[in-house]
Amino acid sequence: MARTKRNKVVSLTRTKTKTREHKETLVDRIREAAQQYAYLYVFAVSNMRNTYLDEVRKLWTGSKIFFGKLRVIAKALGETEEEEIRPGLSKIVPRLRGNVGLLFTDSPPAEVLDWCSDYRRLDFARMGCRATETVELPEGPVYCRTEPPETLPHNVEPQLRALGMPTQLKQGTPTLLQPFTVCKKDEKLTAEKAQILKHLIIQMAHFRLVPFVYWSAIGAKGDESEGAIDEFPLNDEDREVLDDAGVTLGKKKSAIRPKNGGDDEEMMDDDDEVEPDEFDLIEERDNAMMLPKGMQL
Repeated sequence: MARTKRNKVVSLTRTKTKTREHKETLVDRIREAAQQYAYLYVFAVSNMRNTYLDEVRKLWTGSKIFFGKLRVIAKALGETEEEEIRPGLSKIVPRLRGNVGLLFTDSPPAEVLDWCSDYRRLDFARMGCRATETVELPEGPVYCRTEPPETLPHNVEPQLRALGMPTQLKQGTPTLLQPFTVCKKDEKLTAEKAQILKHLIIQMAHFRLVPFVYWSAIGAKGDESEGAIDEFPLNDEDREVLDDAGVTLGKKKSAIRPKNGGDDEEMMDDDDEVEPDEFDLIEERDNAMMLPKGMQL
């Protein structure tokens, strides 16, 4: 007799469920990396993109990057002096707050800081990002920011109207019926404004890593003992990134714990992708409304 297909459970997530065995293996990999490398850097991420995170991992071949659930990372490093796997690592745990990751490497602090200062990837801003400039469009045909500027294709006009722009199709060209302000500098973008900027090919976001504290197996400045902790100097831009990432400086709090008090949260390492959040799902939806292939960057 054929099996019934009624009441079949269908998972809508794009990530596979991690077993406890897999999570324990990841904890072992973090501990192995802590024993292998001389430095551990904690960094915040600005405008997370899986594509650029994969690029960073390729550029840092020979090192290890872990980015995921902070509760599991804290458990792997050791939350107390009795549990820490190397002297001083438990002092890193209170800094594990917000959207942060770990970099295990033998590269000294000056080299890591210089690399992170130089590495930037320009991308489209998402909902919640702050506008870096004021974008005002005059009445008339709508142009995207290309060299030279080009008018948007006719099939985009209904989408612009749906996003709140007072447009009309005239002679096959999306045309503004009155001047329109897309965004003002320093304001937080809504999903609609972020999508309009994407249609106009205006990129306002930078993917970058901001290291703010590190552990050294060979001691830090003025401290020759193993397991020294030191902080990186931060400018205003770096502090803004840390603030957006939810990083709290100068306060010693424990790592984020699961709401249910459990200890079996999943985490990710070099071989995994960051689980898509609300912004990823919105971006995937918007991609279905994007420009024709000929207009893609």
